Amino acid sequence: MSETRVAARYARSIFDLAVEQNILEQVENDAKTFLAYCHASRKFDLMLKSPIIHKQTKAAVLKKLFGDKFQKTTLAFMKIVLRKNRELVLKVIFEQFIELYQETKGIVTATVYTAMPVSDAVIKEIDAFLTKQTNKKVELSTSVSPALVGGFVLRYEDKLIDASVSTQLKNLRHQLTNSN
Repeated sequence: MSETRVAARYARSIFDLAVEQNILEQVENDAKTFLAYCHASRKFDLMLKSPIIHKQTKAAVLKKLFGDKFQKTTLAFMKIVLRKNRELVLKVIFEQFIELYQETKGIVTATVYTAMPVSDAVIKEIDAFLTKQTNKKVELSTSVSPALVGGFVLRYEDKLIDASVSTQLKNLRHQLTNSN
């Protein structure tokens, strides 16, 4: 069975359990914390994926890191995933859990990339635009990418709006070189 299908089943299981126990927001927070830790620590991510490290050691590391911070349900779920030798997909499980959560709550995540930091007023305008476009609550993050030169790139759902100066320059260069 493919990794994403396995992860989808586990994600649905923890999601349904969290809904049943009325702890959906807490488990969603646990999932975000876990993913942030995976992204912040390459060693942690590699430890989870390592076939050399025994699952009891992995369980001890998870308990040490998250034991006093996570819901008991989340910790018990992570133990089950380890016991079933599915720790390779634990990160994907939590990513899919967050997708389920956002879909259920009517939330869309978006990222706007700009060449320089933007003001709060611009962020509010982008938020309002996306809210109108999607009819969903928007979780907007910003990222500065000087390579854009100017303008912005906006990613949300499966859409990309590229109004960057660097792309406009590439398009212009392409038109000029192919106009002969």
